[in-house]
Order: sequence, then structure tokens, then C-alpha cells
Amino acid sequence: MDNQNWYNVQEFAPNTFQFNEAELWNMFLLIGEERAISIDGGIGIGSVRELCESITSLPIEHILTHTHWDHLGSIHEWESISVHENGKNNLSNDFAEGCKDFVSNWKGKDFPKNFVSENFKLKPGVFGQPLYEGQIIDLGNRKLHIYETPGHSPDSISIYDEKEGVLITGDLVKPHMPLFIQVPTAVLSDYGPSLRRLESISKEKNVQWICSGHSEPFEDLSIISEMADFVEKIEKGNIVPPQKIEAGKWGLVDEYRAERFQVWINDNARR
Repeated sequence: MDNQNWYNVQEFAPNTFQFNEAELWNMFLLIGEERAISIDGGIGIGSVRELCESITSLPIEHILTHTHWDHLGSIHEWESISVHENGKNNLSNDFAEGCKDFVSNWKGKDFPKNFVSENFKLKPGVFGQPLYEGQIIDLGNRKLHIYETPGHSPDSISIYDEKEGVLITGDLVKPHMPLFIQVPTAVLSDYGPSLRRLESISKEKNVQWICSGHSEPFEDLSIISEMADFVEKIEKGNIVPPQKIEAGKWGLVDEYRAERFQVWINDNARR
């Protein structure tokens, strides 16, 4: 397995891999009998495609849960990318400022030996097929169901793998971490309905794992209901006033604290 001394690889269910980059960003590889799916691409310090191809020899397609910069790092490695229609025009941004800020302030493990920090930027990808509500992707004895779940961004989708009971939620559900409703694409009024959608899926389907772009695979499905309740109370103004905290590049944001997560939000999302 070629982890390039950069990715941490965890097979948390059969033929179901989480790749963690820099202890901050998660990607996934789901392998069926006929083909495999690579989900999200981190920030592109290493090669996600090389890592995937060191694990399986099956054909691999690449899809995105949404198009924020920290999910786009590998899109240039694939012939085309599948993403929600609302995100298809976001595949050519180089996000140079964010890349420069990252490498300038990085104090973690050494970068892979072939990585040149001065040249780091996100390379563009090619839009292939749209991902849409109700779509089923068949990997061969392994079916993935696509759900539209906006809130964190208008192009956010969630993916349910019926074979292993894996529910990949992008950045919508992050146990023990802040829910990012302070980012420019977030809409508070979309967040509650999408969480309720995932709550229904978790009750109707054989969900065993909740996965996200940042947190560890999580087995307690009740976290979705907790988040839905909490976010709806924020929207209705039924939560005690938040704390104002300094949130790095996002500046001053409102932080609401629950027992197993936080919510970061600003006025831009209250629309």
C-alpha cells in the first residue's frame, strides 16, 4: 500500500477505506466486485489516485461530496469528476491563497519527498457526470445511494452504501467537532432539513457508520438527531446566546456548544 508517508489508511469495514491527510481531512475508497469509487480528494499534497491504485486493480471513479477546496486536491488526477450540478463550475479554482497559507503555517509531519511547497496549488479538474437525488451507483454487488443534503454548501450530497451500512455525509455531520455554518456557502435554514433527511435514512436503512470529511467513523446514530434538534433551536432563537470566538481565517464567529459537538455560525448563514 502506497501511503506516501503522508496518508493514514483505515479499513473500518470490508473493502471500505478511510484515508486521512494531515490528521485533518478524510477521503474514502469503496470497492465493489466490478469497480471502485474514490470519494473526495483532500488538499492534494500526496496522490490519492496512486494510493487507491495501490489497494485495488479495479477501475476507479472519483466523486465529490461537495466542492470546498479541502476536498478538491486530487481532481486533476482523474479523467473526469462526478459532482452535484451546483458544484460543476468550482473545479477550476486554484485556491492559491489558501494553499500558500497552509504550507506556510504547517507544523505537522514532513511532506512527501516529491512535494514542492513553493509550487503548491490546486490543479483544475474536468466535470464529467452530475450526481443527483435518487441516483444509484452500482459497483458490482455494492450499491451506493445519492442524496442531496445542502446546508454546508448548495452542492453537498450524502452517500449511503447499502452493503456495509456506511453513510458518508461530507461536512454535514461531524461528531465531536464544530459544524461549519460560518463558511460563505452555508445556509442555516437548509441545515435542519438535511439533518432530518439523514436522520430518516439512518432509521430506515441499515446504517452502521456515519462518516465525514473530518471526523472518525462514528457508530452512534443518535448524533444526527441531536444535531438536528440543536440546529433547529438555533434557527428559532431557542438557544442561549452564543460565545463569540476567534475562528482563524473566518474571523469572529458565534459558537454554540452542545455536549458532543459545537456549531460555528455567522450572520451570513442566517438567511
